[in-house]
Amino acid sequence: MTKSITAFIALLMIFPIANADGKIFKDAGKNDTIIMPVSEKRFSEEIDNDTIKEDTLSVEDEKKVEDILESTAHEISTGVVSWYGGKFHGRKTASGEKYDKHELTAAHKSLPFGTKVKVTNIRNGKSVVVEINDRGPYAKSRVLDLSQAAFSEIGHTNTGVMQVEYEIMNSED
Repeated sequence: MTKSITAFIALLMIFPIANADGKIFKDAGKNDTIIMPVSEKRFSEEIDNDTIKEDTLSVEDEKKVEDILESTAHEISTGVVSWYGGKFHGRKTASGEKYDKHELTAAHKSLPFGTKVKVTNIRNGKSVVVEINDRGPYAKSRVLDLSQAAFSEIGHTNTGVMQVEYEIMNSED
């Protein structure tokens, strides 16, 4: 009986969190919990200058990023990608540029904006090279969110998601 009550109380504590408007992330190294808004609220119709951050990397940090990109270049990884289009078309991306569903772009959680990534559909072998210009995806199981055009190049948008191989391209490629 006590286990049932304890489980019920735990559910009552977790339920409001699970129904929060968006995704909940624990900030690494801190005890702060961050609630990310749902995708519709991540983008705004207006340009909000305080959300566009200037490139503030030090020379040392820029060198570290270059070293990481060079060491991972041509390292092939696999994962699941999704696509986004219609309702985000024309809205501002995390890089500050407008999202265009007809361009070959993608969202990644941490790669620097402007990074080129070759994405290959495992099922049919078709490939596309995209440029990172946004942040995401916010679904844990996905590695990239492709623009509608990029996803259509290697698969059909009716599927929603696909298994791919992807690799970071060198600037010479």
